[in-house]
Amino acid sequence: MLQHFQREHCEIALVAPCEPLENYSGILRLARGEFIFCVADDDQSLSRAILALPELIAKIGHDASVAAITGTYAVELQQGTATVDYEGVDSENPVTRVAGFLNCQVANVLFYSVLRRAVAERVLDFIKTIPFYLSFHDQILCLLYLLSGKYVKLSRLFYIYDIGVWATSESAQKRDVDFYRAAGLDSAINKLHWLLCGFEGAVLALNSNIFPDFPVAQRQLIADLWFSTMYARFKHGSRLTFGSSLTDEAEKLCAKLRDATGQLTFQKVLTDICSFMEIFCVSKAQSYFDFWSAVINKRQPVLRQTGT
Repeated sequence: MLQHFQREHCEIALVAPCEPLENYSGILRLARGEFIFCVADDDQSLSRAILALPELIAKIGHDASVAAITGTYAVELQQGTATVDYEGVDSENPVTRVAGFLNCQVANVLFYSVLRRAVAERVLDFIKTIPFYLSFHDQILCLLYLLSGKYVKLSRLFYIYDIGVWATSESAQKRDVDFYRAAGLDSAINKLHWLLCGFEGAVLALNSNIFPDFPVAQRQLIADLWFSTMYARFKHGSRLTFGSSLTDEAEKLCAKLRDATGQLTFQKVLTDICSFMEIFCVSKAQSYFDFWSAVINKRQPVLRQTGT
């Protein structure tokens, strides 16, 4: 039946079930346009917004400083509908763009933007080299997109996001743990969820070469902003382990990191993360250490002051 829907500009690809990263990579290989727009299966895009894209792309497509196109989102929550507009992502200043993303305290709907294909491919190729693909990597993807260039804002509602399993903390964390288990990690590492996101994003903001280079001082501002936001989520949030036998060990590490005084170095955070991973899988701890140590060693900065 699906094959009857195929026509010019509409190709149906029948494939075996696969994980999100593989799914996203596969559809990107089939796409041919200079800009791409990936829509989740339980969401909706607005036809007027789609019809407005070709003319806008014709105007801005030649501008290499443009990484993506975004607009206003409608987020369907249990208690009603919220509209979301990311302020500052159209700025020439990458610090302002990242701040605009972090200041929006909703589900990460910026992920569903119209992306310059070359940017999406470059970032995705890098993400595939990370030892484990985890649920927070949509945050890392958006960080790298924002650092790759500014977003042009379409002055209309263009995407409706159904929050689905992310509606409650417990159901969302169950989905997070699905990613950890698929990667061969114990569910107790869910306690470190936002610390991992903060660590990886800050390291990349300071040391990555997959986006246009910025002055070190500007990179440091972005890294500080990213880590401080994620560290606050780690410090004040409640994360579940779903019956893991390593819950006590994870909580001890969390308490140690929450009570840290002065400055946390990248190397120390990495060592603590990998020491915990070693309890349940030495080889995975080693691969995580090797990868992120190589990124860190391009420079040796420190993370933000913890404030305690």
